[in-house]
Amino acid sequence: MCLAFPGRVIEVNGDFARIDFGGGTTKDQINISHVEANEGDYVLIHAGYAIQVLDLEEAENILRFWQNNASWKCERCDIVDECPMGAIVKDVNFKTKASFRGI
Repeated sequence: MCLAFPGRVIEVNGDFARIDFGGGTTKDQINISHVEANEGDYVLIHAGYAIQVLDLEEAENILRFWQNNASWKCERCDIVDECPMGAIVKDVNFKTKASFRGI
């Protein structure tokens, strides 16, 4: 199964960017060469690539989806604290309650 997560571009360096997924989770060297993303934009990330620029409403809808459909699995997983997906999904409840706007 392929998964993609929304994140906010916090720094651009050529074809690569640093992405903030919230909850203290940032990733460097995300390839943004296939989209026209700038600092402050929200992008959908899959396998280290930005595959789509999102507006704020789209990003919040995706996070709501994760909250409603996937977070229960991570909450019950034995390795949630060691798993990158778990770190992101654990923060979904915070983001959807506090809104993605302040990240």
